[in-house]
This record gives sequence, C-alpha cells and structure tokens, in this order.
Amino acid sequence: MEMDVYDELLAAALFIIFSTFMLWVFRKLWAVRKRKTINDTSSKSGHYWSPIEHEEQHNYCSGCKEHIVSGYECDNCLLKVDNINCLRSVSTKIHCKVNQTLCRKETFDHHWICGNIGADLFCEVCEELCGGGVGLQDFRCSWCWRVVHTKCKPKFTLHCDFGRLARTIIPPYCVTTRKPGNRNQRMAVIDTIEVPTEIANWRPIMVIVNPKSGSGAGKQLLRNFRAHLHPAQVCDVLKSNIAASLRWIDDHPEVEVRILIAGGDGTICSALDQIDTLSRRIPVAVLPLGTGNDLSRWLKWGKKCGGDIDVIKLMEDIQEAEVTFVDRWTIDAESQKKLGVRLQSNKKLSMTNYVSVGVDACVTLGMQNTRESIPRAMSSRLLNKFLFFTFGTKDVFERVCKGLNERIELYLDDVHVNLPDIEGLIFLNIPYWGAGVKPWATYNDSHRQDCDDETLEVFAVTSSFHIAQMQIGLASPLCIGQAKHAKLVFKGNHSFPMQSDGEAWVNSVGTVEISHKCKTAMLRKAEKQRSGCGMFF
Repeated sequence: MEMDVYDELLAAALFIIFSTFMLWVFRKLWAVRKRKTINDTSSKSGHYWSPIEHEEQHNYCSGCKEHIVSGYECDNCLLKVDNINCLRSVSTKIHCKVNQTLCRKETFDHHWICGNIGADLFCEVCEELCGGGVGLQDFRCSWCWRVVHTKCKPKFTLHCDFGRLARTIIPPYCVTTRKPGNRNQRMAVIDTIEVPTEIANWRPIMVIVNPKSGSGAGKQLLRNFRAHLHPAQVCDVLKSNIAASLRWIDDHPEVEVRILIAGGDGTICSALDQIDTLSRRIPVAVLPLGTGNDLSRWLKWGKKCGGDIDVIKLMEDIQEAEVTFVDRWTIDAESQKKLGVRLQSNKKLSMTNYVSVGVDACVTLGMQNTRESIPRAMSSRLLNKFLFFTFGTKDVFERVCKGLNERIELYLDDVHVNLPDIEGLIFLNIPYWGAGVKPWATYNDSHRQDCDDETLEVFAVTSSFHIAQMQIGLASPLCIGQAKHAKLVFKGNHSFPMQSDGEAWVNSVGTVEISHKCKTAMLRKAEKQRSGCGMFF
C-alpha cells in the first residue's frame, strides 16, 4: 500500500514536469508563429516587429497613445505599439523608413516618428531639450536621428541629408532589395544599387552580426544597427546567407565598401571565409562579442562590446580606420586509414588567429561541449569565463595532455623539430593569444613577428598552470620557431584535442598541415591625437 502511494506521487510529479515542459515548448512555438504572422501582415508597410517586454522607460503606444508595459517595436524605425490591434492599425497608417515605394531622390524628406525620445537630446531648431513629459510629444527622424519639438517642426527643413551617417547609409532611393530563393534565408538582400552623387565621399558599410553572441549583446546590436542603417546593410547570420548578402559587391565594382563583423571568433572566421571569395579585397573591421576577442584587441577595437554602443560614433571610426593586411591559413587534417577505412573524416578549415593542439585546446573543447549541451545557460560572458577557469583548473590535476611531445612529430618548413617536455603546441598568426596574452613579445627582437609576412610563430606551454602564469605575466612560453609551412604527425592510438580560432575538435591519428591561404584586408582603429593640455600629461 505504501509503495502504491509513492508510485502515485512519482507519477504525479512526472506528469507535472512533463506538462510544464510541453507548455513551455508550446509557448515558444506560438511566440515564433505569432511573430512570423505579425511581420507577414505588416510586410507591405516595411515594418519588422520584435516583442518588447518589461519596458523600463516611459514609452507610449503610437496607436492608442497609452503607456507601454509590453508590446512590439519596429527594428527599423523604432515605432512602438502595445498590442496586436494597435500594431495592425499603425502598420496601415505609418509606413516604415525602408518602404521603397515612398522613397524619391528628388523629394526625400525626413521620416518623422512621434514621441518616445530620450530626455537628453536637444532640438535642432531651438537647441532646448526634447522628450520627457507624459504622452507622445516631439519628433525624431529615423534616418538622420535629429530631433525637434512639435512646435519647432514647421521651422525645420523638410529635406533629410542623413546627418552624420550620410557617408555610411545606403539611401533607400538608391537601392532595390529582393527576397533570395533560398528558403532558409528570411531577410531581404540588396539586388541593385546606385551611387548617390549628391553625397560626398560616400562609402557604405555592410554589417554582419551574430545575435547569439555576447550574452544577448548581439541581439541588441542587431536591432541597433537596423535602426541606424538601411536594414539591407545588416546581415543576421542566423536568418541570412552571408554570401547572398554580399553578392552585390561583386556586381557593383564602382562602389567602395567596408564591412563590420560583430561576433565571436567563430563568426568572424566563417564571415571572413565568405569575404575572401569576393573578387576584390574589402577592408573588414571586427566588433568583439566573444570571450577571447584577440583579433579585435590587435586591431584596437577593444576586448569586449555591449549592445548599447554608440552606432554613429562607431561608423565614423570605421570610416577613419586604417587598412592593414593579415595572413589567413588553411588547416588540412587528414586521418589515418586502417584496413582501407579512415578513422574519422578529413577536416579542412581556415585560421586567422591561431591553431593549437594539447592542453589549451582541451580546455576549449570542454567548454564547447558544455555550451552545446546547455546553450541557454551559456549565454553569459561571466559564466563562460568561469567555465574556462574551471576546465583549466581541472586539467592542472588531471594533466591529460602530459607527454604530448612523445605522441607528435613536428616539421617546420619540412625540417623535423625535437620538442621538449610539453603539454600544448600553438601556431600563432597575430600578436595576441588566450584573451590578451602577447606570447611572442619576449622573442620579437630576435624573431620579428609580422601579421602579413606569411610566417607563423610557434611556441609551446608545459601545463595549464603555465598558461595561467602567462596570463598574469609571471612566465613566458617556450619558443619553438617560425615557419611558412607546418606539419604535425600524430602517433599511437591517442586522441588529440585541437582548436582553431575558438572551434575545438578531437583529431585521431594522422597528419595536420598548416599552409598559407591568402591575405585579408582588415581595419585598424585609428589612433587619435590628444589635444589641449592633456597631451602633455
């Protein structure tokens, strides 16, 4: 009898858990379906709606004029509504800024959105503060981002010149977009483009964003870029094909263009692979949304970035950035055959930052497996760094890569190299490694490092503890040498953890060859001279 009670309680608990899970799945699927229906309904107006929840600012609905607690916001023009009925009503009355049927070069006026203006912005006419107060008041242009009081609006010019973003934006009257034939691509891409002769030194910037990167910062950045630029300039890697989004660049060689990639190392590497296929070298800037962000450190774009970045200032910095070149490398991993069958499929990928085998790759692999098993829990940068620390500490005691030098053979430019007692071997292409460490700085005087000399720097580490010492400046790596071509031969019946630009995998017995692929044009943030008294201190 007692067992029957326990069985009933267990069955009830399992039923509650299962019902809760199914309800959660249903709500997620319904939210996705509802958003798709909403955007299909308002597609003629050009709006692209995203849900907003727990609105902290005092914003008001553009339909019923009531205060918004939760509702929807257009990613492109930042129009806000508080329910479906208002959304449908507003979509028929107020067209989005990207609506091509309303854009004419000869009479391109401001696209005014009423209300919901930050209280720290100044009117372009009277230079007094705008926004604030209760209800919808004052206006903001969704192209040039200028604001005016309601009473000052008749005094302001009708013509919009795109303001500080004029050099960067693709004017809506200069571009036509199309929906690509690929069913997996849901966002429109540029079809044809015309150079706006009335804008001096025009040079548009294409933006590639991974919304899953940066603990939610990527999603916020994506919406921020769409609000400031023409949405066709912004490529969401989860909903758009990068190659299709950039195809117009080859079709229009007369247009000078720059590209910004916002994401982690994996996003940057895959985007650069697509950019390298273009017929001309397009300069690329990177915005750090990952954990290590070593490439962005070297290019002076910082070690991390939030979603609330000043887009106008960023676009100006990219326009002023200096072009530099960096080598990219091809990694060919070929598995050994046994009885005519390969132990694992061959692997071929590109590398920009560094590739390694051993202890640091083991830590990256553990982190990657954890992230794939519970992706929602791994959305925090702080948690990611904690897990890197955890896996690194774990390896200090386990030392699974001990004796790596006995299991591999290294050839640099076809010359065999005798390795000391090590646990990790790294092939470095840029000055930074391991989230800000400059491992080659000690040897730079005798063995100069350049990022465009088609030469790799090779160094080794003896343990996870050695890596930790390097990260706080208490130790230097073991210098192995430099080479234009490298080859690794894996021996025995072991598995070898490897990683390249943040992507980790396990390699079986076989060979790995690293050879030069190409040079890519990158953008380094320009150093601005300090003026005034500060330059003397």
